[in-house]
Amino acid sequence: MDHIYPANPANVPADLTKPSASHKRQATLAALGLLGFIVFYLAITGWFAWSAYHLAETQLSANNPNIFVWLLAAGSGFLAVFMIKALLFVKKGNIEQEYEVTATSEPQLIAFLNRLADETGAPRPHRVFLSPRVNACVFYDLSLLNFIFPSKKNLEIGLPLVNALTISELKAVLAHEFGHFAQRSMALGNWVYVAQQIAAHIIARRDALDKFLRFLSNVDIRIAWVGWALRLIVWSLRATMETFFNLVLLAQRALSREMEFQADLVAVSVTGSDALIHALHKLQAADEAWDSAQNFLNEQVNQGSANKDVFAIQTRVMQHTAKILNDPDYGKVANVPSEQPEKHRVFTADIAQPPRMWATHPYNHEREQNAKKIYVPGVLDNRSSWIIFDNAAALKETFTLKLLDRFKLEFKPDAEIFAELDKRYSREYLNGRYRGAYLGRSFVRSSQKHHQLYDIKIDSIQSSLRELYPQALVAKLDSLRVLEKERNLLIALRDGIYTPPDGVIRFRSKEVKKRELPALIETLTDECSAAHQEVLKHDMECRTAHLLAARKLGKGWDKYLNGLLAVLHYADHQHANITDSRALMSNTYAVITADRNVSKRELDRLINAGQEVFAALHAVYDGASQINLPPHILEKLEIENWSTALGEFTFVPPTRENISNWLEAVDSWINTALGGLGALRQVTLEHLLQTETRVAVWINKGEATEDAPNAATIPTEYPTLTPGEERKLQKRLGLWDRFQTADGFAAGAMRLFIAAGIIGGALFMTIAPELGLFFK
Repeated sequence: MDHIYPANPANVPADLTKPSASHKRQATLAALGLLGFIVFYLAITGWFAWSAYHLAETQLSANNPNIFVWLLAAGSGFLAVFMIKALLFVKKGNIEQEYEVTATSEPQLIAFLNRLADETGAPRPHRVFLSPRVNACVFYDLSLLNFIFPSKKNLEIGLPLVNALTISELKAVLAHEFGHFAQRSMALGNWVYVAQQIAAHIIARRDALDKFLRFLSNVDIRIAWVGWALRLIVWSLRATMETFFNLVLLAQRALSREMEFQADLVAVSVTGSDALIHALHKLQAADEAWDSAQNFLNEQVNQGSANKDVFAIQTRVMQHTAKILNDPDYGKVANVPSEQPEKHRVFTADIAQPPRMWATHPYNHEREQNAKKIYVPGVLDNRSSWIIFDNAAALKETFTLKLLDRFKLEFKPDAEIFAELDKRYSREYLNGRYRGAYLGRSFVRSSQKHHQLYDIKIDSIQSSLRELYPQALVAKLDSLRVLEKERNLLIALRDGIYTPPDGVIRFRSKEVKKRELPALIETLTDECSAAHQEVLKHDMECRTAHLLAARKLGKGWDKYLNGLLAVLHYADHQHANITDSRALMSNTYAVITADRNVSKRELDRLINAGQEVFAALHAVYDGASQINLPPHILEKLEIENWSTALGEFTFVPPTRENISNWLEAVDSWINTALGGLGALRQVTLEHLLQTETRVAVWINKGEATEDAPNAATIPTEYPTLTPGEERKLQKRLGLWDRFQTADGFAAGAMRLFIAAGIIGGALFMTIAPELGLFFK
């Protein structure tokens, strides 16, 4: 095993991994918060249980029992059961699609892990699992006993992660996890998780007790008032428990941040300051490639075929993506400079979220700063992480077969599957010569009419054609994407959709307050608009130069190009319109159901939103007969004509009477329309670029070698949706819904005040008989 184990760095400071004062302070606060929650829960539960017993006992021995005291006893007993039942539904941690390995099946891996655990001062993992995720993490078998006894820690290692990292980088990631193994404050995480299960059961679960209360509330008013009172108290208990536990989670998140920094330093102590940061940098590419690999594999499985190494597909996807982006360093990292390596930075300060694997962790640049605060040089071993396994090839095959064992498949050689994958990435718009201009963006959405993309002056056709897609376009596209990403994240922060991991908003290396976000968003909108105009100018030059060249060639090629652009414009805008109408409907549904109660007025809002979806769908189906596609596109789509491919539109508008069934059916109609429009958009873009390429070749030769096919036609009028015209979504709940969900400090404080008052009144009523009040 020594020959695969990367060397540890020399001269590591003895106190490098010592928990900071901030770590200890946050651990204390988290412990106190959790203790307060537990004490509150046990006190409330115990009080109602004792009150039920005591009131019943006094009535059994009383000469003149009081029916209202009996009702108090029964109500207290009901509330005690309501609180206690949450203890019976604590879930155990698990891992799906698990593949457990042991010292017998993977002796080299287990020896590696044991040595690393010993070097980091962590307990060795209880069990080790391999998973089909870009991930490595600690997980536990949890139960109520873990409030008393420490849980045994299991380790998950995602093979797609292994596939993307070098052995030094994998060692750093695993050392980070062992850093968590060794943290005593991890026990707080266990307890918080168990408490979260209890709180979630009380707050969110609706079961037989709730049904009983609803039934009781709907009988004769002489009895119904008991149900009303109990439902009000149950609501108050849920509201109070939710508020208290949210405070516990805030303290736990602050502690978690410190724990991540400390675990990173554990990784630094055995790999140096660079390996973990390099691994972190690679995770986004690994995530994206694994998602694409799974999508491709699903398509192959649906066709009844697959290869025996899904990880080879992930690797090939990363290679293709690097070519598409013209970025040979995609999924890789730059070499650490030999001079002043401590000043080398992989990440810059921004507002971006961490990769999916570490989505709740601190920002990437903060983790890099923490890892290099005291720079520890390390030897980077760039061998593949697969050497950690005794027989990597056999493991890849075994694991792939396990993922696919429920399917009946014909397994083909990698070369055949790669050929299918390569076809996907050989599409014209993915060609590297386009500099990524058509990757993940639409150039037709910004115009109301497709012919507006020809509104630019071209002095020389051939000169313009030669100068299209310059290297400088890459920087312009990158700038536009960064600006749009920043703007979207700031909007998400403003609307409360996204919350920074540590609660601090950072923008371009500066901390900003939430009240400053509107002005920043306005500034960024202007910057985005300017950057977009730069790229749009190039888009227009591309379309116009090729159209003028086609017009010069004659033989109908200018009309053919114009028809293709019209179809692309139609498909893209219709797709956007349906997607936007669905977003409105989803937003409306989420808002009106936030308090788990839908009024008639709210139902009408949902119906109106549904009618927007219906109108968007109707426009697509109604205009289908007016669309005539060229033979090449029909052949690629494998259809006779567009109208027949879509089928007959038999859907109906939503009404109060059919809304439940309508909601169940609408997604299938939306998905069918979006699927068809998406395919039409992709095939048309592909053919447009191919045709433009042919025109450019012909214009250099001086003539077209063939006549153009009949040009495509589309409806003269159809819905369009340019950026900025999206339907307005409700970003904040109404006052009542905000109160019900404690959305915001004021609403949360008011709900807590009222709920606490109701609980206080309920507790007072349980002792009222002892005080001789109300019940004589």
